[in-house]
Amino acid sequence: MSESSESAEYEVPDHVGNPLVHLVRRYARPYGARYLVAIVGTALAQIPQRVPALVVGVALDAILLSSTPYSLPLVPDGWIPTTTEGQVTFTIGLLAGAFALDGALTWLSGRVAGTARLRTLHDIRVDTFDALVGREMDFFDRHQTGDVMSVLNNDVSNLDGFGNNAVQGLRFVTQIAVAFAFMALLHVRLAALLLVLPVGLGLLGRWYTTRVEPVYEDVRESVGRINARLEDSIDGIATVKSFAREDRERAAVASASREYRDRNWSVVRLRLLFNYSSWSVSSYSFVGLFAIGAYINLEGAPPFLGHSLTAGTLLTFLLYSKSFYGPIRQLMLDVLDSYENALASSKRIVAVLETDRQANETGDDLRVTGGRIEYDRVDFGYESSDEQQLSDVSFTAEPGSLVGIVGPTGAGKSTITKLLFRFYEADAGRVTVDGQDVTDVSPRSLREHLGYVSQDPFLFYGTIRENIGYGVREGDQREPSERASGDSGAASDDASDADVEHAAKLAGAHDFVTDLDDGYDTQVGERGESLSGGQRQRIAIARALLREPEILVLDEATSHVDNETERQIQESIDALAGERTTLAIAHRLSTVRNADTIVVVDDGRVVEQGSHEELVERDGLYADLWRVQVGDTDAVSETFLQRARAEDRPSERIESAIDGEASR
Repeated sequence: MSESSESAEYEVPDHVGNPLVHLVRRYARPYGARYLVAIVGTALAQIPQRVPALVVGVALDAILLSSTPYSLPLVPDGWIPTTTEGQVTFTIGLLAGAFALDGALTWLSGRVAGTARLRTLHDIRVDTFDALVGREMDFFDRHQTGDVMSVLNNDVSNLDGFGNNAVQGLRFVTQIAVAFAFMALLHVRLAALLLVLPVGLGLLGRWYTTRVEPVYEDVRESVGRINARLEDSIDGIATVKSFAREDRERAAVASASREYRDRNWSVVRLRLLFNYSSWSVSSYSFVGLFAIGAYINLEGAPPFLGHSLTAGTLLTFLLYSKSFYGPIRQLMLDVLDSYENALASSKRIVAVLETDRQANETGDDLRVTGGRIEYDRVDFGYESSDEQQLSDVSFTAEPGSLVGIVGPTGAGKSTITKLLFRFYEADAGRVTVDGQDVTDVSPRSLREHLGYVSQDPFLFYGTIRENIGYGVREGDQREPSERASGDSGAASDDASDADVEHAAKLAGAHDFVTDLDDGYDTQVGERGESLSGGQRQRIAIARALLREPEILVLDEATSHVDNETERQIQESIDALAGERTTLAIAHRLSTVRNADTIVVVDDGRVVEQGSHEELVERDGLYADLWRVQVGDTDAVSETFLQRARAEDRPSERIESAIDGEASR
């Protein structure tokens, strides 16, 4: 996938505006009361935090230097003891009370803000996942798993980091405001001079954000690419090791990591420059403030600065200035930096949430009365390819019939069934079920009536029982029985043990499952790697049969099983065929020999239809495929041989050219 196409996929719609603000409005609003409590608590906590510096300054002048009477702003003089011992005790009590109140308010605001933030992020992550799985299949064709995972994991986690920094930012803002208010109580004109500092740091912050924003967007894209590279390498570890290509994968990962490192280094350099510049401004401002304060204390204040300062007041003022300078720097550095990083991530998240997606809840509910399937002059081509995959495809599967779909590799067999599931939509023509166009019914309603087994079935991490039970229809009412336990994504809470075992028997899986030490409670491992290909295939078939679908689609469902297991599965399929309409894509022609109709597909077109006997007698493509399977290669037509030679396939290897028929 090119970088440009990837970027286009995460383009924010124009109506959204600022994507981070959009997410905050949409997901933080339900927890507005909690955020308000956190804001008020954080703001109030700044008041007792400033009290110690004020009290220490007054105590320094009144108790240690005896230069001024003990007096505190907003505190009646009658409350203050007149003796030195009493004033010391009073000071200690004020300090302890201030710290206790500060701790209580900080704990309360932190707890309330933390729960609100985590719930907000939970909602964002779940909705983003829901939006992703609602996207049409071509989205996943264009994106690697690692890139999609980076949106759900890295980008949402970046919002978590921003949430933490936003809370800190709120604390910084209130700390700046309260510190300035206390400084104004001590010396309003000197405090006014400090307002020059936020202006200078604000200009620096503006410069920083304009330069770091596009760099962070590049960083987020590089994170998606490195995740995709790592996911490919780990998922294909058996292939990597079998071809001794560890060095090649290491080089590929190193290249992706180097790109991420270089782009991140650009951020680090900008951050360091901004950090040094803002530190210089605030540090030398502190030096200047001390110089002015010392001059006022020693020489008296010039008319434009008003009254003089005592030593204790100067100390308090300097302490407050640190509470003024520091938060401004942190606000500009940490919060702005986190904001730009989160903004880059929010663009990808909002692009997923707001872009038009497959409407799972729109359309009429499918009503299956018999299970009649009709393809009427269907054309289709993938968006990622300029070639037409299907052209003028027409055939009918009558209710309860078994229809086999066969043809050379790449002929378009699997694509035909993907249109039935509405994984993609036809460019022309119609696919109907009992006369209802599949594009007029909701995909969810459509798929509730379909069962599917692929050539390379996916098993979830969990037990065999959970994976078979995954096939139960949503909302299916079954007799209560012992339920399989577990917290796996492949939960089987709606499937009874009897249902699971019955489906396994139909699929020819029961015998091998019961021979395992833990039986149906055997863990299958990630993607079912602890089982053989044939065992995974039979579990997938059982999962589809447990669904009791009106229409069953088998996409080379016996490709990984031995002859005996194939015979068992075939007997089950034949027995079920009268109860449900079955489409069976076959590598092994023997699988569909007894089919009511066999549809032969070649180069995206239906070239033959009929029963096995009719097609063999017709002496066309199917007859040649059958001769190869039964080993009668001498009888293969010259046309078929010429085609094999044109495709650089030696005649003695014809079996490989036609899906490995003879090798099975």
